[in-house]
Amino acid sequence: MKMIVCSIAITIGIALSGLNVFAQAPLVAPERIRNAMESYVRLLAAGDTDGIMDLYGENPSFEDPVGDKPLIGRKAIRAAYTQAGPIKAELVGPVVVAGLEGAMRMSAELKEGNGFIDVIETMKFDNQGKIVSLRAYWSCAEIRSTRLSICEPTPH
Repeated sequence: MKMIVCSIAITIGIALSGLNVFAQAPLVAPERIRNAMESYVRLLAAGDTDGIMDLYGENPSFEDPVGDKPLIGRKAIRAAYTQAGPIKAELVGPVVVAGLEGAMRMSAELKEGNGFIDVIETMKFDNQGKIVSLRAYWSCAEIRSTRLSICEPTPH
């Protein structure tokens, strides 16, 4: 009887304190993150700014390329996508997901056919599966005249 009373008292104490020791942070299925990242590439190629922005959460950051000052907030990021327009990009290889983060390799054709560049993008997602951070790793030094196949190493 003492054990039941003690257990009830502890449960009431936890409830009154606002703690939920049994709750776990909601997890986003890896497939949802993978699908969002694959959709991002398709939307980027289509120049669909509204579709891309639907993938973003509140107050996201966008660092493209890594090393530049990150854009913060939906308005600044929307302006960057609007200015860029469609980017002929395609996914090269799998999207890799770990927890609430994903990474992928894309090949992008520069405007007016001025070459190709490989880009590694990493994204962090919130608990609703929305992008909160995007970082794009690329360099002008990596621009080349032809597209690489998935089996070819990036030239150095």
